[in-house]
Amino acid sequence: MKAFLIFVKDHLESTNQAARALASCKNSGFEVKLTEGVVPLTLNEKWEYVKGSRASNFYVQDTKKYNTKKSCFANHVKIWNKCIELNEPVAFLEHDVGCIRDYIEEDFEDVLILNIESSMKQEVFNDISDKGKWDLGIHEYKYDPLKYRHDVPEWKGSYMMPGTGSYAVTPKGAQKLLNALETHGWEQSDFFINTANVTIQYIVPEYFTFKSKNLNMSHGF
Repeated sequence: MKAFLIFVKDHLESTNQAARALASCKNSGFEVKLTEGVVPLTLNEKWEYVKGSRASNFYVQDTKKYNTKKSCFANHVKIWNKCIELNEPVAFLEHDVGCIRDYIEEDFEDVLILNIESSMKQEVFNDISDKGKWDLGIHEYKYDPLKYRHDVPEWKGSYMMPGTGSYAVTPKGAQKLLNALETHGWEQSDFFINTANVTIQYIVPEYFTFKSKNLNMSHGF
C-alpha cells in the first residue's frame, strides 16, 4: 500500500521523527513517500469552517491555532485527492508513528484506523478510563467517549477518529470526505473524519504505534 508520511520541512524534530518513521517502514509492504506538510505560511485554501464546529471556536478565540488546525486539515485533503488520483487505497501517516508489522492487503470500506490500541494510550485520552475493547481483525469503529458533541446537527452523536496518526482510506472514502468538505466546510481533521461522513473501521493487530513524542504541532509551533 502506498503511504504518505507528513512532516514539517525545516523543523528539526519533525524531520528527525519522520526519518525514524520512514526507516521503520522499510520492507514492510508500505511504500512510503515523505510528504512536506502544509503550514500557515504555505496555506492558501479558502474553505469556510463549519458553523458551530470546533474550528469555528478556534476562529473566534485563537487565530494562530485556527490557521494551524486548518493547515493540518489541508494535509488530509491533499492525500484524499491523491488517493482518488491513484484510484487505490492509501495510508496517511504522521511523523511520530512507527510501523510494527508487515502489511497484508486488507479489504475495508472507507477509512481504516491503523493504530487503534496505541491511539488510546495518547496523553490526550488520559482522563478517559474506558479505553475500548478492540477485537482481532477488521471491525466497525464505535467508541462512545469520542462522539461528536459540537453544534453541527448533521454530525451530532457520530463517532470521531481517535486522532489521525495513521489511517488508510479508499478512493470511495476519500470522495465522501471531499464531498462533505464541499457541503459543510472544514473542521479539525479528527472531528471531520466521523461516522456521519464515512464508514470507519479499525484493525487489530495494529500496523502502527507511536514511536516518538507528540510535538503537539497542531496547536502551533
